[in-house]
Amino acid sequence: MKNNQPNIVMITCDHLRGDFLGCAGHDLIQTPHIDLLAKKGVRFTQAYSTTPICTPARATIMTGLDGNSIGLTEYQEGRELPVKETLPQQLSDAGYQTLVVGKMHTYPERRHYGFNNMILCEEGRALGAPYGEKRGYGDYEQWLSEQGYPGMAFGHGMSINSYTTTSWHLPDHLHPTEWIGYEACKQIKRRDWTSPLFLWASFTAPHPPLTPLLKDLHLYDRDEMPTPVIGDWTEEHPIFHELGLSFGETMTEKQIDLAYRAYFALVTQVDRQVNRIIGTLREEGILDNTWFIFTSDHGDNLGDHNLWQKTNFLKGSCNIPLIITPPLVGRGDESRSLLNEEWLPGEVNDSVVALQDILPTCCEIAGAKIPENIDGKSLVPLVDDANQAVRDVLLGEFGSIGKRSLMVSDGKWKYIWYEEDGVELLFNLQEDPDELHNAVLEEPQLTEQWRGKMISLIESRESDPAVVNGQLCPIAPGVKLSSMEKEIRKNSYPYFHPMGLRM
Repeated sequence: MKNNQPNIVMITCDHLRGDFLGCAGHDLIQTPHIDLLAKKGVRFTQAYSTTPICTPARATIMTGLDGNSIGLTEYQEGRELPVKETLPQQLSDAGYQTLVVGKMHTYPERRHYGFNNMILCEEGRALGAPYGEKRGYGDYEQWLSEQGYPGMAFGHGMSINSYTTTSWHLPDHLHPTEWIGYEACKQIKRRDWTSPLFLWASFTAPHPPLTPLLKDLHLYDRDEMPTPVIGDWTEEHPIFHELGLSFGETMTEKQIDLAYRAYFALVTQVDRQVNRIIGTLREEGILDNTWFIFTSDHGDNLGDHNLWQKTNFLKGSCNIPLIITPPLVGRGDESRSLLNEEWLPGEVNDSVVALQDILPTCCEIAGAKIPENIDGKSLVPLVDDANQAVRDVLLGEFGSIGKRSLMVSDGKWKYIWYEEDGVELLFNLQEDPDELHNAVLEEPQLTEQWRGKMISLIESRESDPAVVNGQLCPIAPGVKLSSMEKEIRKNSYPYFHPMGLRM
């Protein structure tokens, strides 16, 4: 291996909230192996998905660009990545073998974008569909057919975007989480050992369908589940929230309780796969020269403020886990050369970081070229010294022009503005981490200050209609929707996504 370059293993989840880990202080969910990564590395408490939905978030990981720079600030299928200098391409150019197992949600689905190999689990999506083509399904569904269960990936009867629950309907080892973990371990064993390895293990869980293994559900049998938090500002939601409200409008207390149990069980199942990956690296003799990055594309509101799913800038949706763990004992000096001699693990960094920071971080670890004009910053200096920061404030954006939600935060305060109706939210994250109280009315000077920060960031762009003459400019200030208009908004996204027999 040239220059003893370290291996990099990135493990991601889909829909995993930043606060639903043991290491984040959650006293119920069981994540001992992810917690171990935090104990041996650095955990970032204020990590954000700045466009919190699958396709833009994953494009951000791949490019180091935020949604606005990509031109992708909402869910869109079929959009190709706009740059050639992707994360796997930069590492491949630096001599790495680059592999991904699991969910990519990039387009065209089989384009490698710099990966040497891709083994896909795309949650039952028909490949090529955005282009009017029929390219079959991902590798997981093909493998499931080879095991004697053709078309049965969704035989449990659950939809991929709703919160009804049941236990997994096939033998345990056929669960997509088990398959992704197994394939990731197999790729480690089949790697080109003359090259450093970059492996992205991309788990689909805990994204619905909520179909955990029965043995993982049993872990939470005797536990009283938490209930969603409801802020004092939620009596009248911004128009933007109508879709998020619709996911839970028919859910009963029991259904919410079951959704939490299934979500917890799915996260615990992923945690077990993390340990399998660590164990395989150890048995292959390369654990002592491997960096880990653990994160998620976005979170899930899970009923907080009566909202479900993602797409907004409330904590559950946009605050994600991020853990970076360097090798504690490296071969020679190479794997520790990025850290000072007195570095100790188990630190916590409270500055604002985001998914766009992953690409430059991996490049610095690998000694690869960091592309110019990207939005991300390498977090290696923050791993070395947890008191450092790479930015003062962070801007998030979701939605189409005229109907966006925008957020600016420094990790201590968060200001959210809704472009359509002009609603403002301001939260003191240190005193009110669950965002229960909107401080806009009682803190007018502070609100003006944070509004100014957002205006300044938006004005730094070439042109953006959200700011006119130095002021935020809502499309229809104070507008209210009729009952029928609300129903139309709720049906703008086919969120049930029922799946039938796929043969």
